[in-house]
Amino acid sequence: MLAGNQIPTKDGAPVITRSFLGDAVSVGEARRFVHAALVDWKMPELANTAELVVSELASNAVLHARRASFRVTLARLNDDRARVAVVDHSTDLPQRIDAAAADAHGRGLAIVEAVSTAWGTEPLNCGKKVWADLEKPHPELPVDRDPMNSSPLAQPVYVLILAVLAAVVVSGLAAQH
Repeated sequence: MLAGNQIPTKDGAPVITRSFLGDAVSVGEARRFVHAALVDWKMPELANTAELVVSELASNAVLHARRASFRVTLARLNDDRARVAVVDHSTDLPQRIDAAAADAHGRGLAIVEAVSTAWGTEPLNCGKKVWADLEKPHPELPVDRDPMNSSPLAQPVYVLILAVLAAVVVSGLAAQH
């Protein structure tokens, strides 16, 4: 049994939710929570992407909402699709920005957008919900042999690596002057 609360739904689709303390350690716990649920639901193909998404959304909740807790909800929408959502108690809606290469932060929602089928925000009376839909890859589609597009995570990870390297180079140059 997964550590979380099962939510009964009208259509019988599995939904599980769990609250976490609003600290950095909880981000790793949230990743393990969604990973375990997706494996339990026989959707392991989505586990790594879901971990990345919940990591970004939970990190935003910890860094920007600065409240005592946040909640993660995972819903199985159908056999190929799941929704990851993070609810926090801040009413400030997140904005996707185009971070500069030297910026240390600001890429989270761009990553979520890059790896999800859809994403969005919903204002709530007590805060907000940020969600992302993830879909299993379709094996019948032609495989792109370009390494930049070999997986849904390849390009965002490559961009992150380049951004970190650029930040290191810029900070190294600044230190020399």
